Amino acid sequence: MLDKSHETPKYSAVTFLVNVGIQTLIDDQHPIDHNKVIVIDSATIITGSFNFTKAAEKKNAENLLVIKDTPELVKAYEANVQAHAAHAHLYARRSSAASSAAPMAQASGDVHGNRHGKVYRVPGCKSYAGMRPASVVSFATETEAQQTGYRKAKDCP
Repeated sequence: MLDKSHETPKYSAVTFLVNVGIQTLIDDQHPIDHNKVIVIDSATIITGSFNFTKAAEKKNAENLLVIKDTPELVKAYEANVQAHAAHAHLYARRSSAASSAAPMAQASGDVHGNRHGKVYRVPGCKSYAGMRPASVVSFATETEAQQTGYRKAKDCP
């Protein structure tokens, strides 16, 4: 299970998981899912600070703990995972015109967020037309942008 920051128009590790048939859930109820937990066959727990990235493996100071033969602890970890899974949804790669280098379409109703500043603009906002395509994340509605952690830009009516 991953947090909502992984649901982007870019091809990512999550896309690889889905493409090989591994069901991946997005927990969008929390800004950051900082858990690093794997429960294997209801018998083994793997946890720690390790992020399962090349940087974690090669550069960072990380820890990884493998816990076996603790059925009560396994049940507790499984219950926690299930609690988050209950309010999560299946990963869906976001489509976005902003993922290409081509100029953005100025379609009425498009909500464009700046992926770096976490602000969004709608047609009629002062800087809407001047947003850099490489920085834009498109949303269908303002509500969708807000649910993803974006706020409306101050230069918008």
